[in-house]
Amino acid sequence: MEKRQFVDTVAIIAITKNGIEIAKNLKSKFSDWQVFVPSKFSNNDSNINWFEDSTTEKIGELFKKYNALVCIFSLGAVIRLVAPHMKDKKTDPAVVVVDDTAKFVISTLSGHLGGANKLSEDIAGILGATPVITTAADVNKTIAVDLVGKEFGWKIDDDSTVTKISAFMVNEEKIGLFQDARRKRLVGAKKRASKKCPPICKLG
Repeated sequence: MEKRQFVDTVAIIAITKNGIEIAKNLKSKFSDWQVFVPSKFSNNDSNINWFEDSTTEKIGELFKKYNALVCIFSLGAVIRLVAPHMKDKKTDPAVVVVDDTAKFVISTLSGHLGGANKLSEDIAGILGATPVITTAADVNKTIAVDLVGKEFGWKIDDDSTVTKISAFMVNEEKIGLFQDARRKRLVGAKKRASKKCPPICKLG
């Protein structure tokens, strides 16, 4: 299954009183997002899904069901909770962590393909927080190789060299490009090239 870059189902998990208020703030801006909170905090608010399960069990359930998780508690705890469920960046949901005072919004998992980077920036904008993005392509202001052509509906047939090419990109190494497309709008060319570029060399 090809993972979408833009998320459409989001679960917010809060486990503290401050976290609940942050979650409610986000819910007020994104009404279709679902908020999950341990039942010990219940005040019968119908906008919140109160759960009896342990947070460990609930995270496992939501990880499989939603495109994105917004966890309002410590980064270390989130990593420990989601680690057993991680498979690969094509299918893992976006995971974003917000600290208990909403100072930082951290893109934690599936930053590019899962959309966690964009989601972190959106949430930070709402909360007046600082988005924390650590993917090399973003901090170096270069191209995210795994997202090339997404806006045109392109898909990567063989992603085995994506990581290697990404490393070439951020380290400013030379990269060859072969394009077999002939539609002007894909490349913004004013006229067609008279001949094809030579094929790229094998990387690996």
